[in-house]
Amino acid sequence: IDPSALYRLKQEFRALAEVTHPNLVVLHELVATEQQCFFTMELVEGVHFLAHVRGAAASFHPTVDYVLPAPLETDSGDAEPSLQPSASPLRYDRLREALRQLVAGISALHALGKIHRDIKSTNVLVTKEGRVVLLDLGLAAELDWAGVHQSTEQHVTGTVAYMAPEQAASQAVSPASDWYSVGVMLYEALTGQLPFKGTPFQVLMDKQKHDPCPPSELVADLPQDLNDLCVALLNRSPAARPSGQDILKSLGTLSSGTETQRSAQAQKASFVGREQQLADLAD
Repeated sequence: IDPSALYRLKQEFRALAEVTHPNLVVLHELVATEQQCFFTMELVEGVHFLAHVRGAAASFHPTVDYVLPAPLETDSGDAEPSLQPSASPLRYDRLREALRQLVAGISALHALGKIHRDIKSTNVLVTKEGRVVLLDLGLAAELDWAGVHQSTEQHVTGTVAYMAPEQAASQAVSPASDWYSVGVMLYEALTGQLPFKGTPFQVLMDKQKHDPCPPSELVADLPQDLNDLCVALLNRSPAARPSGQDILKSLGTLSSGTETQRSAQAQKASFVGREQQLADLAD
């Protein structure tokens, strides 16, 4: 078994093993032997985020989803689904509700002291009942006491099109980095295209130097609140991006976000009764 692949698999399982939330995929059991390693999880039947809010099948264009070694390479990478502006009309009701649920799930993850680091449209499924589920925590990382994570890896990890500027520059990442990725998803939903185009290297460099064109300049008659939210989420400064509660407030659901964070914190602290076992370990 490849050690790095094994680590990522176990990391994905451990990231969610301690939390149950309706907008996070439910993991069941991790099985590891000398020959194989896998975990079981719930079956989520649905479509990815863009297809849900646009109500149509997605076309494909190349983006990159891999570990970028140093120095950076510009392989074409895997095809990532996206929609062209004319593919299908945007369902604003679906978009607002899907965003609300996505933010609730991410906020629950952040409340546990973790960040996702690879949020993108194809890692978010929506069931036919309208439940939004965040998947793929293979790159999830723990936050330190200051609320940030500084990777010790000698490469950039994640999906180039969706990663925040600080993540692309191998700097410390924080919950604000995940919110930037949500901003890219929102930009895609509003305009049918990614904020930056070009080779992986060009996209990484452009994120350090330029702000993307506001969605309202590409598509007429966009709701002002969604345009402003998107622009704020894609701010190059992590400190200037809205928090999860700020996003929910802009969507008119602040109380839901507050309850989500409290619920996640309560679930994390609810496992009790280990005094004897801990004492034995200490001895």
